[in-house]
Amino acid sequence: MYDWTGKNVMYVGGFTGIGFQLLHQLMQRQKLKMLGIVHRMENVEMMKKLQAENPSVKVMFMQVNLMDKVSIEQTMKKMGQAMGNIDVLLNCEDVLLDKDVETTIGINLMGMIHMTLKAMPYMDKTQMGLGGMVVNMSSVYGLEPAPAFAVYAAAKHGVIGFTRSMGDKHIYQKTGVMFMAMCPGLTNTEMMMNLRDNVTWDHSESLVEAIENAKRQMPEEAACQIIKAIDMMKNGSMWIVDMGQVKEVNTPMHWQM
Repeated sequence: MYDWTGKNVMYVGGFTGIGFQLLHQLMQRQKLKMLGIVHRMENVEMMKKLQAENPSVKVMFMQVNLMDKVSIEQTMKKMGQAMGNIDVLLNCEDVLLDKDVETTIGINLMGMIHMTLKAMPYMDKTQMGLGGMVVNMSSVYGLEPAPAFAVYAAAKHGVIGFTRSMGDKHIYQKTGVMFMAMCPGLTNTEMMMNLRDNVTWDHSESLVEAIENAKRQMPEEAACQIIKAIDMMKNGSMWIVDMGQVKEVNTPMHWQM
């Protein structure tokens, strides 16, 4: 089981949804040292509420533009200096805007990759870090086709590929940094509110209707299961988080050198 005591946690994501519910649960149950929140805009009220849940944890916010490599580099440098080292990186930013291909790929995939690579010097035990864990938010649409949201699915498939590759045992043996991917099913979040406006193509009515009528899990329910998956501490693993359950995804090897 992962010991969060005294850990410096960096969270990349908004002030709603599964990711932020994950922070609420960590603040209530664990004895973190520092929590750094990185997003494009600060929510002062939610920051105060989060801090009040555990006054012993230092909570701070830094602004970032995940579409801008310079912004990512500057933010990560400030966060690294403030924390000294980063023990856990939670990449939880998530957008569904298929008609805006650049933003969908840029935030869900490219921003996550750049953020992770800039964080690694503060995590890698051969550099300034002590080892640690990177948790990347993918989706069930990172494992299966999503005909109504093909761009989003492409980005989330990329998250899986990056996580599995970085979770290779050779990288872990050198850096001491584990990688895991979480793949939530349909969840009752703000992202689900305007599905019809965010489809890849215009002939998706029946597909979107099926999604809208499907049962959804609550964000806090998914967050609880993600903590259970993290506690498994299995490097390179992927987990489906759906309807109060968490299940590891076992992907067969199709090709090897």
